[in-house]
Amino acid sequence: MTLDEAVKKFADDFSSIPAELIKKAYKDDPDNLVCLNSEEYFEDRPLEYWPAMWGWLFKCNDWTDEEWIKRNISKVEEIGFIIYECEYCGILLGMNSCGHDFFEAYWQPLYLARELQWHEQDKTSIAS
Repeated sequence: MTLDEAVKKFADDFSSIPAELIKKAYKDDPDNLVCLNSEEYFEDRPLEYWPAMWGWLFKCNDWTDEEWIKRNISKVEEIGFIIYECEYCGILLGMNSCGHDFFEAYWQPLYLARELQWHEQDKTSIAS
């Protein structure tokens, strides 16, 4: 499997949920939806608390991904994700950008940060 195929398979392990649905579900109970990003994350970026550009949140379907994200918030922030945790959904990831390849900008860096090895190692590849 190529790196691109592995990254797409990895991304498929996350469910897509409209951000508007989560906003409505938690509007009367905002304390049960917590943004895990540091305050510095939002100071360094002219972004909103909600991923307004993309409009989707991504739920981890594999508990190992969720646990890894909880233990590596700063790495996930560096990639550019907005990270939420809620009682009913667990960890949710948001993206607040547009105009580029989301697999290359978000999912590939997350896959590589997780140190997953689903792809064949190519000795000439920079990513391996």
